[in-house]
Parts: sequence; structure tokens; C-alpha cells
Amino acid sequence: MEIDFLIRKSKITNRHNISPIEVKSGDRYSLTSLEKCIRKYGPYLSTPFVLHDGDVKEENDIVYLPLYMASLL
Repeated sequence: MEIDFLIRKSKITNRHNISPIEVKSGDRYSLTSLEKCIRKYGPYLSTPFVLHDGDVKEENDIVYLPLYMASLL
């Protein structure tokens, strides 16, 4: 399992405040490591993010952000 980044959010909620981040380039990619991480550590994680070349979207509780929005995390 390889996760590119883990960030800690300052806000603590009912879940823990660690968010996994995967960075992907190109149009074709898989999220095998991120999905495995969510399955194993899901109760301990906050929102998982994918930084990619596409638009903002949310699928299966994963937030997809364009690469230029990385500084907003």
C-alpha cells in the first residue's frame, strides 16, 4: 500500500483528522492503494482526496480535486 501524502486537519470531528491524499497524472489511473487504505483504516480517517488532471467531483466518499487546488488542502 502506497499513499502519497497524509495530512492532519486542525479541526477534530467525530472521526479522526488524518486525510490520505493520492496524486495522479494522466487520464488513466487506479486507486488500489487508496481503496485498500480506506478499507483497512477507514474508521480512523477523515476525507480521502485524489489530486488529478480532471475537474472537482466526489465519488464513493472520495473527493477529487484538480492539481492546482493542492494548496487549498
